[in-house]
Formats: sequence, structure tokens, C-alpha cells
Amino acid sequence: MVAKTQTQETLAQEDPLKSVADAMKDAVNQASEDAQRASERIREVGPDVLRSASRFAYTGSYMLSYGIVYATVFVAKSLPQDNPVVEGFVDGGRAAIDAVNEAKGYRSDSFQSAPA
Repeated sequence: MVAKTQTQETLAQEDPLKSVADAMKDAVNQASEDAQRASERIREVGPDVLRSASRFAYTGSYMLSYGIVYATVFVAKSLPQDNPVVEGFVDGGRAAIDAVNEAKGYRSDSFQSAPA
């Protein structure tokens, strides 16, 4: 009977350690599974985030350039037409269009500027 009591005491002492070890093992397995699921989710969401950031950059750039050009045209249209400032705007605009066309490789005769 003494041997049986010592075995029961030993099992009782080892049992809490075994349950802690099992709990730690389960926690590690769960963390690994969660990390794998998070990695898969990032792969799924990544292109959407990139697309949204790209769309935001495009929209912001569009709005900025539109605002600058609109304000410039508004100011140019509000000035009397026969003065050096308006002529400078017109000539500068034509030069910019020619520079863009040249940079894109368009022939200069395919885009004719309006007569002055």
C-alpha cells in the first residue's frame, strides 16, 4: 500500500506539469495557425490595399493638376486679350503642348496649334 500511495502522489505532482505543458503546446500550435491565417489574409488583401493607394495617388494628382490648370485658365480668361500677359500664357501653353508631343514621339505636324 505504501508503494501505491507514492505512485499516486507522483502522478498527482506530475499531472499539473503535464497539463501546463499541454496548454503551452496548444498555445504554440494555435499561434502558428493564427500566423498562417494572417499571412494568407495579407496575401489576399495586399493587392486591394495597393490598388486603393494607387487610386488615391491618381485621384489626388488629377485634382491637383486640374485645380492648377483651371485657376490659370480662369485668370488668363479674366484678363483683356490684347496684352503681353495673355500672349505669354498662350505662347507658353503652345510650347508646353509641343514639348509633350515631342517627348511622346508624336510628329509635330500631326498636332497643329491654333493660329495666333
